[in-house]
Amino acid sequence: MRKAVSLLLVAVWAATPVAAWADCKEHRGDKVVLYSTTDDPSVLIWDSRARLRSYYGASFDEAQAMLPHSILVAPGTRATVISCVADYIESPIFQRPEDAVGVTISSGPQRGVTRWVLGSDIRLMPDHH
Repeated sequence: MRKAVSLLLVAVWAATPVAAWADCKEHRGDKVVLYSTTDDPSVLIWDSRARLRSYYGASFDEAQAMLPHSILVAPGTRATVISCVADYIESPIFQRPEDAVGVTISSGPQRGVTRWVLGSDIRLMPDHH
C-alpha cells in the first residue's frame, strides 16, 4: 500500500505542468540540503503541497492541528528535488510568495520519503564534479 501511495505521488508530481517550473530556482534532479532559519534550522516536510500552503495561512490552532501531516527533519538533511510550483504559498509572514518544492529525502531516518517543503528551506549543494 505504501508503495502504491508513493507511486501515485510521483505520478502526480510528474504531471505538474512545466509552466509551474518557470520561475522556480529549484529544478528536478537538483541535490539539496534542507535548512530553515538560523533561529530554528529544523525543517517541516509535508505530505501534500496543499497542507504546506494551508499551514502558512492558518491560525495558530489550525496550524497545530495540521502538524501530524508533517515530519520535522534535522538541518542538513539531504534531498533531491522532484517537483516545484513557483510562488504557490502566500503568507503574512513572507515578504513574497514562496515556492512549494517536492523532494525525496536521501539521508537520515526519513531516507526515501517523498514530501513537500518551502523553497526557502532549500540550499543547493555545490557540484562535486
